[in-house]
Amino acid sequence: MIVVVGLPAYADGPDGEECAGGLAVEVAAAAGRRGGTVELVGKVGNDGAGDAVVVALGRLGIGHAALMRDPARPTPVLTEAPRDDSADAGSDGPETRLLPEDPAARPALEAEDVELALRYLPGASVIVLADPMPESTVEAGIAGAAFSAARLIVLVPTGGAAPSVPPETTVLEAPEEDDGSFGRLVGTFAGALEAGVDPAAAFREAVTTSGWEPVAD
Repeated sequence: MIVVVGLPAYADGPDGEECAGGLAVEVAAAAGRRGGTVELVGKVGNDGAGDAVVVALGRLGIGHAALMRDPARPTPVLTEAPRDDSADAGSDGPETRLLPEDPAARPALEAEDVELALRYLPGASVIVLADPMPESTVEAGIAGAAFSAARLIVLVPTGGAAPSVPPETTVLEAPEEDDGSFGRLVGTFAGALEAGVDPAAAFREAVTTSGWEPVAD
């Protein structure tokens, strides 16, 4: 089983369908397409958007037994807005924004949430920490991976400091803007690891199938 830890968001699909979005969902969906059994550890608001996210995860084949509800904060919403050309010179098209813009106004995963969820999912063979989290929450993820003898993948934002993790951990830097290919890369990598593929071969497969190109040193 692959466990992806991160915060899903509500999004409207191009055909008006209610969908789930965000990096954690993209990773989980790609891992499922690779053939893995996937559970998402996350948190949404206790609202209609949160209900829609649960339904959307089910359609994607992503398990949500450890998806928690926050009664005090709303489910984040992904929306497109006109791009500020002065701030993003040379960029075309609208930009995707996550609302509320203030992270403190969105649900958050605390260390106790992750610890409890990973105890509930002891069969994990791969754990992906998909979103930036407090140090204590990352430590809970590391402890959960050690308890399950699972491979650990940690994603950090561009320019972000890598957390202190065990040496066998895979740490990947997420790009500032992404068309979904980074989530596909990580999910395919996790799925290949769960299938028993050697890490180096698993990463080559992920790079090839996600549309990325290897860069020679």
